[in-house]
Amino acid sequence: MFLPKAAIFDLDGTLFDSMGIWKSIDAEFLRRRGHVCTHDYTDAIKAMGWQEGAEYTIARYGLSETPEEVIQAWFDMSEDFYMHKVPMKPFAKEYLLALREKGVPLAVATSMEPQANIGNVLRAHGISEFFQNVTVATEVTRGKGYPDIYALAASRLGVSPSDCAVFEDILVAIRGASAGGFQTVGIFDPVSEGDWPAICAESTLAVRSWEELL
Repeated sequence: MFLPKAAIFDLDGTLFDSMGIWKSIDAEFLRRRGHVCTHDYTDAIKAMGWQEGAEYTIARYGLSETPEEVIQAWFDMSEDFYMHKVPMKPFAKEYLLALREKGVPLAVATSMEPQANIGNVLRAHGISEFFQNVTVATEVTRGKGYPDIYALAASRLGVSPSDCAVFEDILVAIRGASAGGFQTVGIFDPVSEGDWPAICAESTLAVRSWEELL
């Protein structure tokens, strides 16, 4: 098995098969208001922040809600999804268990929003106690294209980057962790399929299934 001295894990798209969750939330949100979610809508808002996306949705569909109310509705719906409907990727939990049994220090580095969902999804799958720390993107200035979040997580584990593997599903995050001197493990997710050749080329190791690491 692949046995790093320490390990830092992303959540969405890496440990959890959750990258499609917001499409489902968008569809349900609009259905409740008498509208149909279309591809051009999801394409339009996926690159927007919360405020911009809410304002766009209100303007496009003529909603009477405020941006704050729309964002809260999205967050409320996501809570149910993360607690009850988001699965772990096959063999991810088995791999975490194997590392834990070997005494490998484990941490989470995530940009998941709202942050309440982090605890919800970890508890839902019985793995919250596996991790010695959870580091979130709002604790650092720069995003995952830079090593900052991983460096903070590693410092909390008391390990150097060279002794730590970062597990991620997106190319920009692989590059950010690599820039910080971390080993990188690319985890396949369909959302990043177009970047998979680059992920394979730029990661220390890349796998299409967690089973390959066992």
